[in-house]
Amino acid sequence: MATLLSKSNNIPTLSRLYSLEPMVVGTPLTESISSYLTRLAQEHCVTPQKLIMGEIAPLIMGDKYRSEILSKNVSTVFGNSDAKPAINGMRDMTRSLVLALEKLTLRQDLRYLSCSTWKGIIKERGLFRQDKAWCPQCFEQCSKERKPIYEPLLWSFRDVNFCPQHNCQLIDRCPDCNSAQKAIANNSRLGFCSRCKSWLGNQPGQRINGIEDNSIHIQGIGDLIAITPSLILPPNLPDLMKKLQLIHFSFERVVNRDLTQFIALGKIMEQLKITLTQHNDKPLNLTKLLIPVCDHAQISLAQLLSQDVRALSKILFSNFKLNYQL
Repeated sequence: MATLLSKSNNIPTLSRLYSLEPMVVGTPLTESISSYLTRLAQEHCVTPQKLIMGEIAPLIMGDKYRSEILSKNVSTVFGNSDAKPAINGMRDMTRSLVLALEKLTLRQDLRYLSCSTWKGIIKERGLFRQDKAWCPQCFEQCSKERKPIYEPLLWSFRDVNFCPQHNCQLIDRCPDCNSAQKAIANNSRLGFCSRCKSWLGNQPGQRINGIEDNSIHIQGIGDLIAITPSLILPPNLPDLMKKLQLIHFSFERVVNRDLTQFIALGKIMEQLKITLTQHNDKPLNLTKLLIPVCDHAQISLAQLLSQDVRALSKILFSNFKLNYQL
């Protein structure tokens, strides 16, 4: 439980729910909002269903809330049949959930446990998994080291198919009953199957090779998650478009100086040109545009998102040895 001092009379204000600290915010392995909600329920010794329906649903649903909803499935609140992991993404319901949890816990960092910050800037369609995936070795390691078991936001992304810590493939089916796992179920318990209740950390995890291309995607997605809390200003699409224009300009200078570079840069330049001229008011594709663009520009996604245009120009012109100043 958290306490805040009232400015008028210094009377401490108590949080309605325990002010549970989210796991490793500001890193690529930041906890997801669905994981936090499940851990918070565990701290209160209730099921996620009871916590959601009893405490969170009244704030989200307002006048539409009815007492009989207490016995219903969590999907009644989240607006779909199985509470899919897209709740960790950019939906309006995600924002409502975050605002409710921040009000109940008096925390201000829960907004970073989803991708709602990037709504309208990054394209959501196809970005997130339909069902949960997890690294059994991560679960097993947390259990052996007596650390809190949690699910990183990183695992919610469709393009993340292996664990960067253990270099093993993520699992998306219970090894005992072969059932898929919802992001939030009525009786969810982190690290355990929501259907048969078996432990999900008892598989060694298949090690995989040839992961270089996917590593770029995972690094970029991790950058996005890690950089969000440190942004000084909220991200906006026009500013990001200016940076992409700068990158396209740099690519043009490189190709004009050395035509052989067109083989490496031609395709991504064409994608950038189409985006800048025809789709400059639409959210950008993270894995098919932003991450590949950064890779070709020899910058990290974190640099693209956090640096201003002038600072980014110095980095780009240095990378490509361009004798040019804005």
